[in-house]
Formats: sequence, C-alpha cells, structure tokens
Amino acid sequence: MTKSFKQMIKDGDVRRADAMRVKLEDLYEEPGFNLRIEGDALEASIELLAEFIANGGQIPPLEVRPRPAGGVWIVDGHRRRRAMLKLDKAGRLPRTPNRENPEILEAWVPVVAFEGSDADRVARIISSQENEKLSPLELAEGYKRLRAFGWMPEQIAKKVGKTRQHVEQVLTVGDANTDVQNLVAAGHVSATTAAQVVREHGDGAGKVLGAELEKAQASGKKKVTAGTMKGPTIPKPRLEAVHTASRNLIASLGAVDEDSRSLTLPTALVLELRKALDGALPR
Repeated sequence: MTKSFKQMIKDGDVRRADAMRVKLEDLYEEPGFNLRIEGDALEASIELLAEFIANGGQIPPLEVRPRPAGGVWIVDGHRRRRAMLKLDKAGRLPRTPNRENPEILEAWVPVVAFEGSDADRVARIISSQENEKLSPLELAEGYKRLRAFGWMPEQIAKKVGKTRQHVEQVLTVGDANTDVQNLVAAGHVSATTAAQVVREHGDGAGKVLGAELEKAQASGKKKVTAGTMKGPTIPKPRLEAVHTASRNLIASLGAVDEDSRSLTLPTALVLELRKALDGALPR
C-alpha cells in the first residue's frame, strides 16, 4: 500500500520545515519515465550541474510522488538527483547528523509533492526542462506518450505552452524512419526541415536528406537547411532591378523587324541591365 505524504511525514520518512525534505537514498527514478536519452551529452550536462551545486548554486526542489515500495518517485528533477549523487559519491555533498544517532550522516533533499494524473506527469517533464532543453527526439517521445493517452495536438500544445503546428511538426519527426531521426539526432538537419521533407517524401525522406547533406557539405556547410535545399536566394530588390532594366531595354527597341539580323541597343540601357544582373546572380 502506497503511503500518503502525510503518513510519510508522521513516520519520519519525510521531514518538513518550510518545505518537505527526503533523504537522497529515498529518491528513485521510475524505469522508463524519464525522457532524457542516455549518452555523453546527458553526462556532460549532469557534470556541469553538479559543479554548479558544489559552488553554492541554488536549485529548485524536486517534484516527487510516493513510491509504493518506499521512498518517492521523481517526477521532475532527474538530472538534479544524479548531480547530487555524483557529488555525494565524491564526498562533496554536505551531510548532517541523524537526530537519534549523530554518528550517522544524512543528506536531505528539498522536495514538493506533485499532484496530477499519469498524463500530467509526462506533460510536466516536457514543460519543465530545468535549465537543459529536451532534444527534438526527447520531445517527440514525450508528445507521443501524451498522444497515446488520447490527447490531441491542440490539447498537448495548450498543456506545454507551444503551438499546435510545433507539436505536429515534432510528432512528424517522432514518427519518421530511423535514418531521418539519426540525422536529426546528429544535428545534421533541424526538426523543422526534417518534418517538411518527411511530409513531402514519406519513407524516402532519409535518402533525400542524405543527398542534401552531401551537397551541403560539399559547399562547406555543416547541416541541411531550407536554404541549402533551395539553393541561393536572390533578394527581391535585386530581382526588381533586373526586371526594370529588362523592361526599359525592351521598350527602347520599339517595333522590331523579324527579318532583321542585327539590332542597335542603347549602351546606357545595356549597361543598366548588366549591372542589375551582376548584383542578382550568385557568384
């Protein structure tokens, strides 16, 4: 039977002064709940957070809910818990004497109670992202979980403070083939561009993006963007200058004899068109 926070405080499992506190050892990560992708990037961010804490940096209380087997599950604060565990293992986290047995040193962590459904818990870790934003694929996993609860894109968007278009775009990447997701994870293409290509090419999006990446890298670019796919763009004022110069040159010709093999062009207008073209054409 899962204890309530009131009972946990009464039993001494949780301390409460201005805020509730739980022993570091009683904080647990629920298997499969955290959206973070394990890897070097996550470890590096935890290391930075640990140093921040060690240097006196203040962090918000962890949001938790009771765990049936004892202790609490973390809803929001997975990186903070790992950072404190890292410091504790290195002997750098302050511990205080136990009230009954001063020889036992304990580390108590500020927490607040989370209230809400299982879907609300997923929405919470999406909207929190304490100092470290979720990657596009981590975000996609969160949105897919909410969709599995029956939430529509509009409902997800409202809950996490984003637009419906953003949610649909991220879900498109989350549903894409592995080759597309690998390119997004590696930073070779943005989620926005990937979603657009997936909508246009479906299962062939990975091959299209792979080919576009080769083209981009050949021109010295590091990633595929809408710009690299469309090629160089010509500013509107440049195009208008070419249009005006061309129209002026044609108007100066008047009636042209189709049988004539030569034309006399006004030098000033030809130079005007040449100048406009020089400014518009890519070099």
